[in-house]
Amino acid sequence: MAFKLVKREKLPVQVKGHIKGEDGRPVPFDFTLHCIRLSQAQVQAVLEDKEESVTAFVQRVSTGWEGVLDDQGNPIDFTAENLADVLEQPGLAAVCSKAYLSNIGAVAKN
Repeated sequence: MAFKLVKREKLPVQVKGHIKGEDGRPVPFDFTLHCIRLSQAQVQAVLEDKEESVTAFVQRVSTGWEGVLDDQGNPIDFTAENLADVLEQPGLAAVCSKAYLSNIGAVAKN
């Protein structure tokens, strides 16, 4: 099969994990973060940048989401403020960043 060179600008990123609940048991989460697709050079620059925080990186590449709900189960609109609130959950920015970086590149087919 040939390789078709297509400029892809968007990247849906499935973010999955869990946060410990008040009883210590894991509370799973699963949502889609809509992101801009960085080039290889841009990804390399991000990895080498010692100044930009993981949270700032996720905020920079994120453009929307699906599956983020309030405590009543209603969808939360994607805004810069709401994204900042979501990323205040300890460790969540790192989970989002790792999911982004693992989804952006090509994968070998076995």
